[in-house]
Amino acid sequence: MSKIKILSDQLTNKIAAGEVVQRPASLVKELVENSLDAGAREITIVIKSGGKALCQVIDNGDGMGKDDLLLAFERYATSKIATTEDLMAIRTLGFRGEALASIAAVAIVNAVSAEKAAESGYELRVEGGSFRDIKPIAATSGTNISVKNLFYNIPARRKFLKSSDVEFRHIIEIIRKFSMIHPQVQFTLIHNDKEVFRLRPEELIDRVVNLYSSEYRGNLIRVDETSAGMTLSGYIGNLNLVRARHGDQYLFVNNRFVSDRLMNHAINTAYSKLISRGEYPFYCLHIQLDPAAVDVNVHPAKMEVKFREQNSVYRFLEDSVKSGLKVIMNVIPDLARFAPEHYYAPLPVNRKDQPDQELPDTEKEMIEAQSPSSNHDFLSFPQTRPESQAEMPLHFSQGRPVGQWTERARRFVEQGLPESQVDYRPDIPLYQLHNKYIITQVKSGLVIIDQHVAHERILYDNAIKAMSEQPWRGQQLLFPQIVELSVMDFSMLLDVIPFLEKIGFSLREFGKNTVALEAVPAGMTWGNESTIIKEILDHYHEFGTKDTSIQSKVAASYSCKAAIKSGDKLTEEEMRNLVDNLFATQNPYFCPHGRPIIINLTIKELDKRFERV
Repeated sequence: MSKIKILSDQLTNKIAAGEVVQRPASLVKELVENSLDAGAREITIVIKSGGKALCQVIDNGDGMGKDDLLLAFERYATSKIATTEDLMAIRTLGFRGEALASIAAVAIVNAVSAEKAAESGYELRVEGGSFRDIKPIAATSGTNISVKNLFYNIPARRKFLKSSDVEFRHIIEIIRKFSMIHPQVQFTLIHNDKEVFRLRPEELIDRVVNLYSSEYRGNLIRVDETSAGMTLSGYIGNLNLVRARHGDQYLFVNNRFVSDRLMNHAINTAYSKLISRGEYPFYCLHIQLDPAAVDVNVHPAKMEVKFREQNSVYRFLEDSVKSGLKVIMNVIPDLARFAPEHYYAPLPVNRKDQPDQELPDTEKEMIEAQSPSSNHDFLSFPQTRPESQAEMPLHFSQGRPVGQWTERARRFVEQGLPESQVDYRPDIPLYQLHNKYIITQVKSGLVIIDQHVAHERILYDNAIKAMSEQPWRGQQLLFPQIVELSVMDFSMLLDVIPFLEKIGFSLREFGKNTVALEAVPAGMTWGNESTIIKEILDHYHEFGTKDTSIQSKVAASYSCKAAIKSGDKLTEEEMRNLVDNLFATQNPYFCPHGRPIIINLTIKELDKRFERV
């Protein structure tokens, strides 16, 4: 008998489904593409349990008759191409004829479709790739396809699906891409019988604002450029819309969203002199060119393309974005993007023992400038101090008296010698290098401490302790901060709110995709509370899969964004308390993300550098 066998249609369809349908968002993508290709102007997506129980796409497109409805679920059956020439100049989103057959092979599919002007339509049921029934039915023009129990017949694949919330966020991202390149189409998303959004036909700028928040309206720069048969249109964000994560970068080629590293690099290069490493701008750009000049048949999910004149497209994108960024007035970021100006004078001396002594006017002004109510105080201590030191994450201005370090810190400075064998001097100086590193002398040479990651380690350990033991008491804001979020960010916030509350945040729902921030951890900078929340969500989104638990994700996100930054000037007392609290942690040598906190430069190494040995 021959060892080589021809696989059955059902098995080949299941194999194809592994490439085309990876998760519920994948099948939503395929169904919405078919709706758009059919000329739909209204598309409704109904989701249950993140798409694992139900994904339903309803449109008012051209619809299909009985014969076409049957053929649509056959493999390699399509109305979108017929010749090799068509394949070389694709003008539709779909074209392979694999999607519906692959979806039907791994789910229970019910399809209802009716042609325009037809008195009735037809209903088709396919289960696990097998046709069950087709019958006439009263229906309006368009197509309604529901997909239930994805991967029900492949349990191993179903186990790899994430939680319903995670899968739902992937679906939101897919719909967001389609809705931005088709603002003339109405999109409605319903999840677990609750309407998430209804996007009516509108201009692109209005569509972006409705998908994100109202702050985007005044921070978008219009781009309209034409060169050598190529047209680029859309919007780029100014520096107020820069985020600390990937995900808000949208590049479309002939109405198709693509993920092209080289073309994205061209856009990022245009921003290179305006943003730092690890920052990502917002853009929604659509490039149109001759379909024959781009090959879309290079990726199973059609997410990548190849350009015939790649270098020309690269230069066109870079030059066009640079031209848009010349509108300097729209590029300069608002002060709200940055923390208030930092001052680091110690808190005023308690003068209760001198009640009758009148302070000079200049000293009064200095004390007022340092008072907790001042927006210029980086430490921003609340009017009412927490009852215990453990309730306050920052310990810089009211830590232990100068010189009284923990024994662990003192022994580190003396390189492990017992206390009885050394005459510990509390006046060992600390120096700050470029407002970034703390340098101090030890017996073997000197040590260099990264102030940001050192404080990050302190906050992380305190946050983990607060989540597992006694929560922090937050400091109440005089005026609640209203934070408007996108659907994606709001969904992530619901995941992390219980843990944010344990470290002192207090939030309540304040309208659709909007929260009111009423309290923050004691000691956190005032004036940029909403920015901290958004940065925590960015960090959680970017690094969420790298931690073992949601508690550690939130703690790492909070500590990274609430810690002092490189460039913040510290007094010697603040440096000493920072080092002291660092060595009170369980692991003072590495930050929560594995970066080193301390570098030891020995006398022997210095002698080598100066060629003494």
